[in-house]
Amino acid sequence: MAPLVSLAELKTYLGLTGTADDQIIASAASNASIMVERDTGRIFAVASNVTRKYSTNGEAVLTIHDRPVTDTTRTVTLIGAALTETEGYWLLPDWRDNLTSTSIQLRYFDRTRADWYKVDPFWFDKNLDNYPYSQGSPNDLVITGVEGHPVLPLDVFEWTRRLAAFLYWQAKGGASGFVQSPEGFEFDLSQDRPPGYERFVKDWTLRTAVAGI
Repeated sequence: MAPLVSLAELKTYLGLTGTADDQIIASAASNASIMVERDTGRIFAVASNVTRKYSTNGEAVLTIHDRPVTDTTRTVTLIGAALTETEGYWLLPDWRDNLTSTSIQLRYFDRTRADWYKVDPFWFDKNLDNYPYSQGSPNDLVITGVEGHPVLPLDVFEWTRRLAAFLYWQAKGGASGFVQSPEGFEFDLSQDRPPGYERFVKDWTLRTAVAGI
């Protein structure tokens, strides 16, 4: 994936102008981007034509990987039947970034009638009258399209940059000692992460029901 913070952006943050450390800086930027996504369970970097499979377990709403709310290339199938957005499925904006969704709703919340499945306009094609939604099946939901955040949230960028700088200073100064960030924060290089990083991770952590890619 493309780093969430570029070589030039990280060098500006570090106050470096030469090219002697470019390889170390680029490695720090790449590693920090990977760590931020791994630690939060999020997908921040944008990629096209990504297919993921989920097991719905019959649920009406499912947590999915980060997807732009608007994507003309997106296709969604449930139990092999193609769904149409705003008719067969709805993407719900994420509370941290309303340009991105991490939840998909697959049907109306209407269980008051025996023929509740008819709220889905494709109920016949999907054989919903014979399908027990309470059970679901493995890999029954497939989403293909753009994945990631179309606009990287500012705090994600800031923490990725700060983590990348921390990794750079560790690589340059070893695994001990203290260094001061451009904002005036003192970092203990003997630690695994810069101070405050755990709070950022907690705020952004997401756990999906992905079954495969």
